Amino acid sequence: MIKLRFVFRIGIIALCLVIVSACRPEGDVTSQAADAEPTSEKASTQIAEATELLPTVTEDSQPDFEGTIAFYSDMAGNPDIYVIQADGTGLTQLTDDPAFDDSPDLSPDGRRVVFLSARNDPDPQFPQFKYDIYVVNVDGTNLTQLTTTEVGEDHPSWSPDGSWILFDADYDGDGFYEIYSLAADGTDLARLTTGQQNDQFGDWSPSGDRIAFSSDRNGSWDIFMMNADGSEVTPLTNDEDWELFPAWSPDGNWIAYNGLTPGSRNTDVFVMSSDGLDMVQLTSESGFDENPSWSLDGEWIAYQHQSGGDFELYAVNPDNLEILQLFSFPSDELWPSWGITSASSSAGSD
Repeated sequence: MIKLRFVFRIGIIALCLVIVSACRPEGDVTSQAADAEPTSEKASTQIAEATELLPTVTEDSQPDFEGTIAFYSDMAGNPDIYVIQADGTGLTQLTDDPAFDDSPDLSPDGRRVVFLSARNDPDPQFPQFKYDIYVVNVDGTNLTQLTTTEVGEDHPSWSPDGSWILFDADYDGDGFYEIYSLAADGTDLARLTTGQQNDQFGDWSPSGDRIAFSSDRNGSWDIFMMNADGSEVTPLTNDEDWELFPAWSPDGNWIAYNGLTPGSRNTDVFVMSSDGLDMVQLTSESGFDENPSWSLDGEWIAYQHQSGGDFELYAVNPDNLEILQLFSFPSDELWPSWGITSASSSAGSD
C-alpha cells in the first residue's frame, strides 16, 4: 500500500485532490493569518546515510551534468528526501521517517533543502495529509521544523537569495489556497494573494522581483505573474487546458511548466518566454512528465517521467528536444530540484 499511496502524491494527481469547492467569506485576513503564523521549532538532528544502492546511468555517455539534484524517493521503503550529484554520484539520504517526506527544493547556495513532511499529522489520512515545512542541511544535519500551524502547508520554494521561502496554504479556512512567504527561520509570515480562488505553486524569478504561480481564478488552471509583494497580478496563459508548476530559467527569460488537458491522465513539460509567448511542448510520451527544474546553465530541464512503471528522473534539452534519463533506481524518484553543489554537499559525497 505504501507504493500505491506514494504514487498518488505526485504533482498533478495530488492537485486534483487539493481543489475544493467551499466558498465561505474570507473574513479578517490580517488577524487570521497572524493567528496561524508559523513558528520555528528545532527538531531532532537526522544524520545523513549514504545508501549502497547505486543508480543505473543512461547508456551512452551523457553530457557533463553539474550541480546537485534533490528529490524524494521510496527506495528505502517510504518517501524520504535524497540528494545526488547530477552526474549520478554521491547519493545521500537526508531523512528517515515513517511519515511522508516530499516536495524538496534545494537552496540557492546548495547547502539546505526545504521540504514537506506529514510526520506531525495527528490523524494522517491519505491524501489529505497535514504537511509542515522543514529544512535540513544537504549532509542530513540540522533538521529544523519551520511551521507548526493547525493546517497544512504546500509547495515550498526558496527565494533567489535564500532568505525567504514561498509556499501555499489555506490559513483562513475558506477552502482556497493562497500564496505566502516566510523568512528562512520561520518568522515574518506575509500573505501575497487573496480572493475566492486557489493560488498555488509559486516560483520566484532569478532577480527576486517577480513570482510566477498557478491559479484557477479564470475558471481553469493558468499561470500568472505578480510582483514579489503580491501586487500587479497578470495572466501569462489563458486557455481551457491546465498550466501548472512554473519554474524560471536561470537567466529569467523562460518559464518551464506542466501542461495537461483535464481528464487526459497525461501531462507534458512545456516552456514559454517569461512574457507568456513562444510556447513550446518539450515532451510528448504518454503518461506523466512533470515538475520541471532547470540545470545551472539553463541547457537542460529535469523532470519526473512515468509511463506504466516507476517514476524516474529525466532531462530534456529545450533547444533540440534531446531527452536523457538522468539515472534509474528500482523505485520511484520524483520532484527533482536542480541546484549548485556546495562545499558541504561535496564533502558529504566523498
